[in-house]
Amino acid sequence: MTYGSKDEVDPDKATMSYSSEHENDLKTVSTGHMAHIEGKAIHHVDSHSHKNERHADVFFFRDMLRPGSMITPTIPPTNSLPTLLPRHVADSLPFSAKRLWDIVAMFAPRSLGMIRDIRWTLDTCEHPRTLPGEKAGCSTSLESLGELTTSLLGTSNVRAFSAANLPVEAPGTLALRGRYNVTAARRLSKSSEIVTCHDLKYPYAVYYCHTSNPTAAYAVTMESMERGAAPATMEALAVCHLDTSQWSLKHPFFALHNVKPGDVAVCHFLTKLSVVWVQAGEPGNAHAVAR
Repeated sequence: MTYGSKDEVDPDKATMSYSSEHENDLKTVSTGHMAHIEGKAIHHVDSHSHKNERHADVFFFRDMLRPGSMITPTIPPTNSLPTLLPRHVADSLPFSAKRLWDIVAMFAPRSLGMIRDIRWTLDTCEHPRTLPGEKAGCSTSLESLGELTTSLLGTSNVRAFSAANLPVEAPGTLALRGRYNVTAARRLSKSSEIVTCHDLKYPYAVYYCHTSNPTAAYAVTMESMERGAAPATMEALAVCHLDTSQWSLKHPFFALHNVKPGDVAVCHFLTKLSVVWVQAGEPGNAHAVAR
C-alpha cells in the first residue's frame, strides 16, 4: 500500500493556525492544502509567501457574507477523497506517534513531507492544545466520528453539514479564488454552539473535531464575476468566530484593518471535506448575517 503520488516531493500547503498571544509555537491542522485550528489567535501561513497581506486574505469581516457583497474567497482545494474507515478496521491499525515507523512501513508514503504530515497528525491527535473552555478530539472511523461530535455537543440530536458540491480539484489548484458575488448566506443554526471537524493529512480519513464557541456557521452561495471561472457557482461553508478577545494583537487581520481583538467577528471558509455539526431543531435562516 502506498500513500501519495509517485512524483510528489512535498505537498504545497497553506496553513491557518491559532495561538495565544504568549505562545511562540503555532498549532496547525492540515486539511488537504490547508490547515486550521480555531484558537486564541490566527495566523495564515502560505508556503510561498510570509507577507501579512497574504496571511490576512484568508479572513474577512462577517458583513462580507451579506448577499450582494463581492468577495475573493480562500478555499483550499481538495485533491482526493480519503476513505472513512469502519471502526473494526480503524481499530486494527496502529495510530500512535510511538508506532510511527510501523505506520510508515504499512502505508509506504512516497515523500518525507508525507511522513512529516503523518507524524504531525499523530502528535496533534495525541496532544491537542485546546483553549480554555474548548474541547477537542480526533476520529479515525465513521462510528467514532458520530460519537465524538455528539459528545462535544452534549446531545445525540445533531445535524451535519459539508460543502459536498465543491469539486475535487487537480493538485496545484490555488486556494485563493477569483472574485465572487455572494448571492445567499444561510446560517446553519441559531445556536452559537457548534462543532467543526477538519480533515487531517493521513493515509485514510482522520478528523480533528473541536468546539470554538461562540461561533456562527453559514452555507454561502457565490457566483463568479469572472468569465470562464471554474466553478461558475459554488456553495461553501464559512465559520465566523464571534469572540476574538483572546486572539493575538499581532494577528495580521487586525493589523491590516486597524482593529483590536474582541472588536469584531472574524470569518473564514472551510474545505470541501470539513464538517460542521449543530444541534438539530435549531435551524438558522437565510438572513442571519448580522454585525
